[in-house]
Amino acid sequence: MASPHRNRSLGRIPLYASISLIAFLCCFALLIVLFAGADKLAGLGLIEHVYYLVLILMGLTSAVFLFGVLPSAATYEGTLLGGTLKLGGAVVGAALVVVGGHLFVPKTFTFPFTVYVHGRAGPQDIVLRNSGRVVLKLGAEPRSAPIGESGQAYFPAIPANFRGQEVSAWVESDTYESVDAGAGHRLIPPSIELAVQKKTLHYPLGGTVSDEAGNPLSGVTVTLPEYHVEEATNDQGRFDLEVVADGQRRVDLMAQKHGYQTLHLSPTLGDKGVNFSLKRAN
Repeated sequence: MASPHRNRSLGRIPLYASISLIAFLCCFALLIVLFAGADKLAGLGLIEHVYYLVLILMGLTSAVFLFGVLPSAATYEGTLLGGTLKLGGAVVGAALVVVGGHLFVPKTFTFPFTVYVHGRAGPQDIVLRNSGRVVLKLGAEPRSAPIGESGQAYFPAIPANFRGQEVSAWVESDTYESVDAGAGHRLIPPSIELAVQKKTLHYPLGGTVSDEAGNPLSGVTVTLPEYHVEEATNDQGRFDLEVVADGQRRVDLMAQKHGYQTLHLSPTLGDKGVNFSLKRAN
């Protein structure tokens, strides 16, 4: 015949099992939220809080199962604030899961971050599409990401200790530069904006001028009318010009000298080998 104590224990099992099941289902639901919304939770800085809730529910589930459904027991004795601390039963199991899980889980969390790049006219002025990179200086380690179709550069895993911190951010591009290059930007998820402007580019243009016999021709005035730049050739017939332009392209070059025919050419900015000859005027 079963003892009264055993009958009472059996009668309590359904209640403990129900509590354990409810805690487990809540824990499972939180895990789904944690995995499905990891990016958003990380961006809001809530991922550690959700993880801690999971630990509490796991501790409750294990405690109820071990000390309610199974015939288990545990006791801990120690001192606290000069007195004696004694814990027993389910409290020990829950504490082991919660405290142990919190201590041994890796504490290095990250958050995603997006940098939107646009021109001086505002966010709708997308001047860089699938071109250039954004650089964030995170401590001594710069990180870069390519600029996409919508002018965005996505950083999937910024270390959590940089959340809200001010870091240097700039754009690397052949044709554009940051408006506020070198300024600090505060990393407040989910994003920041960077304004860019056309680079001020200096292009050389040079070469030599000779006569019909191939001899260097000095005193030839070489002009770029569009840029109001001119220079006379030296004794070796050499000229060297420099202009500020927004890109490398063909320009109109005019060469003239008294007693010779004026010549028009269309060299490309950056070319230092524009060599040509002048014919004598009839």
